[in-house]
Amino acid sequence: MSSNVYIGLAVTSHNAALTCEAKFSGVQTTGTVTGQWQSQDIGISSNSAESMYVVVGNSAGAPAIVNYDDPAATQIDAWTQWIIPTQTFADQGVNLTDADNISIGIGERNNPQAGGSGTVYIDDVRLQPEPPVLMPKEANTAFEAEAANVLGDSWRIYHDPTSSGATHIGSQNGDGSDGDAALGADWIAAYNFTATEGVYKILLRIIAPNGDDDSCWVRITSATSQTYEDPDQPGTGWVRFNDIAHSNEWIWDEVHSNDHENVVVNWTLAAGEHTLEIGKREDGMLFDAVLITDDLALDQTTLP
Repeated sequence: MSSNVYIGLAVTSHNAALTCEAKFSGVQTTGTVTGQWQSQDIGISSNSAESMYVVVGNSAGAPAIVNYDDPAATQIDAWTQWIIPTQTFADQGVNLTDADNISIGIGERNNPQAGGSGTVYIDDVRLQPEPPVLMPKEANTAFEAEAANVLGDSWRIYHDPTSSGATHIGSQNGDGSDGDAALGADWIAAYNFTATEGVYKILLRIIAPNGDDDSCWVRITSATSQTYEDPDQPGTGWVRFNDIAHSNEWIWDEVHSNDHENVVVNWTLAAGEHTLEIGKREDGMLFDAVLITDDLALDQTTLP
């Protein structure tokens, strides 16, 4: 044999969606052996290192080209979303109302080179509207629901172009409903925030499809006081946010107490750090964004 000898094990799961794992229980060599042990994905990671690009064109005129930032994009070994604002193509002169072709390429479009090899998987190509962006003004605190500081393991994460940030959390029918707030950490989403001293209300951007899927638990654990809480759980701070406006589209609704004629709840906060918690109650509800504001007259219909 030659002076360089490579030993190892090649494995495959035979399923592009599953990772195959192999473990050595022990390795022994004799003679003069040098070099560090290495691992190498002999699938995608062995691709030639190349960038990628997308081209959109009209029947007439020069096409627009957008290149991926990573010059070794062909070696990315996990599903990666590439979001390209359509304005990027329009800025290059393409009439987006008359686009008639789209293509995806590897390498340099204007300087193609022969000799590359490997495998690339493309899962989906979408044209979708720009998701709304939360723009909190001074003294407001806004969160993406999926960006919780602590997100219980049972929450489901969904990807939806109509969501703020294109992602939201929730549950689905069959996950079960919780009659009280002693539901455990798996169904709690906690958000840390800083507030000045004052009185606040909370608004949620949600989908509550019907009367069986229209409630959740809400509390600020560090509030000095609040106007209402669940009467069956005094001292816990939990508000049974029920009878939420029904819709199959995203809407904002103020957190109100179903136990007090659906009056909007206000929390008094001292200046400093606080924690908001949202807990699942009825399955089927979806949560997209959270807004905490001291503008008690804020009209929810004016929010994006």
